[in-house]
Amino acid sequence: MKKSNSRNRADADRAYTYLAQYYDLLMDIDYHKWVTYLERIWQGFGIKAVKILELACGTGNITIPLAQKGYQVTAVDCSKAMIDKAKKKAEDAELQIEFIEHDMRTLSVEDQFDVVLCCCDSLNYLTEIWDLSAFFKQAYVHTKPGGLLLFDLNSEMKLREIYGNQFYAELGDDFSYFWDNNFDEQTEICRMELTFFIHLDNNLYQRVSEIHFEKLWRPQTIFNYLQANNWQVMGYYGFLTWEEPGSDEERWQFAARKEV
Repeated sequence: MKKSNSRNRADADRAYTYLAQYYDLLMDIDYHKWVTYLERIWQGFGIKAVKILELACGTGNITIPLAQKGYQVTAVDCSKAMIDKAKKKAEDAELQIEFIEHDMRTLSVEDQFDVVLCCCDSLNYLTEIWDLSAFFKQAYVHTKPGGLLLFDLNSEMKLREIYGNQFYAELGDDFSYFWDNNFDEQTEICRMELTFFIHLDNNLYQRVSEIHFEKLWRPQTIFNYLQANNWQVMGYYGFLTWEEPGSDEERWQFAARKEV
């Protein structure tokens, strides 16, 4: 068990070494709309957020809009490459954001927050049940009594059918990539191998590869582990809606409260 846990942690640390350079180019997402949606969730539950902890912040696409709205944001990610990108964005925007390079399962800061966020299907990267439980425990410790934990997951439909056993490719001037997926029916883990061809001088290209793993976590499992770690389940929605997800939903949004 410890060997598997160490392997998964090492995989997570390496997963965005190269992708960090091109992540924003590959993601066609309205992050300001996403942030507004999250705001409406915590406001709808009566939370007047001041201090926000964002776990698995990536390149800061959620972090930066939050800070621009005036929130005090602490942002955490285990990938140095992603954190470096996020820091550069914050510096360019002249924003004061505390960035911490750390594993969100073992984070320990001497503070509690009104809202704890984990966005962009980051929890799917936790492929073992004890990792999921460790995340919920640490999030609980860092949430103020009465505060909220908001997170999303890639749905079963997305991992099975959109990612599934599919192959994607894109050819660009500065870089090209090949994205080869395999969904394991036994483990319910989608293995994604990304190969990048990065343009160098003299019309040469460097080939680099990364492997990502995303685990299918069904809603009932999430509810059970939230409750086992003293969270009160407040909401389960189709992404950017207030409705319970349908079978064709690509992303599930969850809200849980730390009891007063």
